[in-house]
Amino acid sequence: MINRISFLLYTLFVFALFTRCSGETTIIDNPDIQDDVNHWIEQKMRDQYLWYDEMPESGTLDFSLEPEQFFYSLLSEKDGKDRDGGHQYYSAINQKAAASKAYMGDGYSFGFEFQYYNVINLNKYGLMVFYVLPASPASEAGLKRGDWIYTINDKPVPNNLAELIALLDTSTPKTLKIGISERFDGAISRTASITARTVTDNPVLVHKTIPLDDGQKVGYLLYNHFTSGPQGVEDETFNNNLRGAFAQFSADNVSDFVLDLRFNGGGLVSCAQLLATMLAPESALSDIFCHLTYNNKNKDNKKTLYLDPARIKEGVPGANLNLSRLFIITSERTASASEMIINGLSAYKEMELIQVGAKTEGKNVASVTIADDLYDWELHPIVSYLSNKKDFSDYANGFPPTPGFECDDSKQSDYYPLGDREEYVLRHILNYIAYGSFAGSRSQPLRSAEETNLIPLYNSLDSKKTNGAAILSADFHRP
Repeated sequence: MINRISFLLYTLFVFALFTRCSGETTIIDNPDIQDDVNHWIEQKMRDQYLWYDEMPESGTLDFSLEPEQFFYSLLSEKDGKDRDGGHQYYSAINQKAAASKAYMGDGYSFGFEFQYYNVINLNKYGLMVFYVLPASPASEAGLKRGDWIYTINDKPVPNNLAELIALLDTSTPKTLKIGISERFDGAISRTASITARTVTDNPVLVHKTIPLDDGQKVGYLLYNHFTSGPQGVEDETFNNNLRGAFAQFSADNVSDFVLDLRFNGGGLVSCAQLLATMLAPESALSDIFCHLTYNNKNKDNKKTLYLDPARIKEGVPGANLNLSRLFIITSERTASASEMIINGLSAYKEMELIQVGAKTEGKNVASVTIADDLYDWELHPIVSYLSNKKDFSDYANGFPPTPGFECDDSKQSDYYPLGDREEYVLRHILNYIAYGSFAGSRSQPLRSAEETNLIPLYNSLDSKKTNGAAILSADFHRP
């Protein structure tokens, strides 16, 4: 969902999926107040930050900086990753007012995600649509996965990212006229007008049972972020949607399961716990899902999260599927809480876990939210490493796909809807389940040499980059 993309990015705790707010900052005119805010930030960071011992000495800090600048001056280079010519930190800070507005679902959206390309051979710039949210302006305009947008407001898609971001900014409910091509070739087949409005971004985007010719039934779930509900962590709306989907999978007696996390950058630890509990083999219930290891200032610096069957029965009852085999679709944008699922469940050999697609990002850390009524800021520092039952946490370079199950869906020419049995990656998995061959006897058309002459410039999912899995204090109890 394109949502305040020029100045409001997702924060992790407040909407389970936000990162650093990239826009306007309220400047505190009173230097004494600003100095007080920064001392509060320093104190909290020295107490809870995972790499507190790598923070600059207090005497070298510039307390006159604006709080956002001050916060980032404290961080370790171990926090985050080098990318795109700079360092992207996982720890983040945001103002409460901006975060609260997004948290309450008051932001506007066109309702689609995209990849921005320089199309070399066509001498054009374009947006290729990844997916469209139901009941959104984009959906109502007929936009679909695989469509290309080549014009905005009767002008070519700009060759400048800042200009594109400004065009797509949804801080107000603006209207855009877009020129759409159903093929790569750049020919505009139709135009549509879309007006940004509030859109529900339900992470349970697609769930369905797919019957095979031999009578087997395969469950498929496209789950796009670990969020409990649109109103925040006390809202179980999305979790209940998830439970309801699993109750249906159980009623359908699925024998295999495909979990599609290719667009999922993470979110709440508690949501990952719920999902893992419904996917895990029944013998693992009440056993360990993951450990969180904090800095050595914590008296009890290692906490444990369990596969808790009680979570399944909260709200709308769900079901544990007692799977013996699980397929997980991943991409380079699969991160944090998504990787917790892979790491946590891979410790249980009663279930074969097959990872399909591309290597994940490699976020093996978690954050908390720190706030104080005295200050208009929320801190989201990285506070712990994540490990599984076997204490494995060494996946900062990402999880590669299972050997033989590499699958690059960006190479396909014809895009089918996500969850369609002919969709590129899913078709390969279904063929493997039915016939034992991952490549399959049928071959879907791949892009020609001209069609692969693309330079990726920006992915809208990057606005959903999270600063690690978000921890709540209530997450930890033994079932």
